[in-house]
Amino acid sequence: MPIGHDTSKIVLNYLLKGNLVNRPAPRKTAQTAPRLRLTSDERQREIVAAVLALARERGPDAITTQAIADRIGVTQGAVFRHFPDKEAIWLAVFAWVRVSLGEAINAAIARHVSPLAKIEAAFMAHVSFIAANPGVPRVLFHELQYPDDSPVRREVREMMTAYGKRLGLLFNHARTAGELPAGLNVALAPMLYIGAVQALVIQSALAGDEAAMQKRARQLFPLLLDGYRGLPAA
Repeated sequence: MPIGHDTSKIVLNYLLKGNLVNRPAPRKTAQTAPRLRLTSDERQREIVAAVLALARERGPDAITTQAIADRIGVTQGAVFRHFPDKEAIWLAVFAWVRVSLGEAINAAIARHVSPLAKIEAAFMAHVSFIAANPGVPRVLFHELQYPDDSPVRREVREMMTAYGKRLGLLFNHARTAGELPAGLNVALAPMLYIGAVQALVIQSALAGDEAAMQKRARQLFPLLLDGYRGLPAA
């Protein structure tokens, strides 16, 4: 089933079946057996996984449909049989990010009762997700740098807005429970949280060491918490 421009038509389930994102590209050898014929849903998942894998190796501008086709060992025409255009591919990529990150955070915070512990669990889940999928922030912030209001940019903006609102609710619960100051500005708190995650992304990119992100995140969170306690009142 091809995916069009309307993100409401993107079938999210196929993006979440199986961990294909970090699977290595197939090696091309003379003895390689013919590729198994995949269903449309499976091929769409494979294309999304290829985009995120390529984003680990090159700038998003260099991720062409030909590069995607080469990565998964098909023709460029085969890619377009599953997605009508490159924009539809990017929409599917961000749909995968939105749902996968949301599920990772859901699982992390479900293990805690304390609102503040939920915030810390969400922070660590977010960092762990990026450490496992380093191509995600590259494609995300690549889209945000363009001023045009494209369907892809709107998808990213809506995803980030919804995430900020969710974090705001967590901070409000922590404030109500007395775990954070009564004067905490719950509109600013998510900005500091997301900024801290992005700082970890930048530092890891400079160091070339995504694997150390989680260790640095555990060291950073107490400093972040001190910042929340010192934020000006709303």
